[in-house]
Amino acid sequence: MIIKKVLDGNMSLRTFAFIHTMSIKEIKKEFFALRNGMLADTLRKAGMPYGIIFGLNVPQISAIAKAALNDPETDRDTLARQLWEDSNVRESRLLACYMFDPATLSEDAAISLATEALTREEADMLAFRLLRNLPYAEGLADKIPAATPVAAYSAEALRRNLQ
Repeated sequence: MIIKKVLDGNMSLRTFAFIHTMSIKEIKKEFFALRNGMLADTLRKAGMPYGIIFGLNVPQISAIAKAALNDPETDRDTLARQLWEDSNVRESRLLACYMFDPATLSEDAAISLATEALTREEADMLAFRLLRNLPYAEGLADKIPAATPVAAYSAEALRRNLQ
């Protein structure tokens, strides 16, 4: 059994016990336990394109990422890919930005992630948590195609984070 401490909606530490490796199902349970309806409603009204918004804030997402990354059983790259592909859930996409391993992510995969970002929030999180830490980050912004306004924003977010 692995014991984890995670911030709840009131910014208080809650203790969780995990029987085995963190999976998508367990992570979704964390999202549900920490949900914040007021923040979720605000994000929905602001036009966020997700079908499901739990309303977690960045410190809560960061705490979940830390718990998952500290679990020696977690397959980081597989979990990151599964979270990123869950494009209907805001918190899954943001958590994925923490989970990708900068040491193993290919340049093509990084460009693909930047191009696939759905919102400016995702683009900012991706640039800050992942892209700027890549060994080839310096030239990456120029290789991200401006296929959509958010993809162009991803490149700009990376440039800002490299300054």
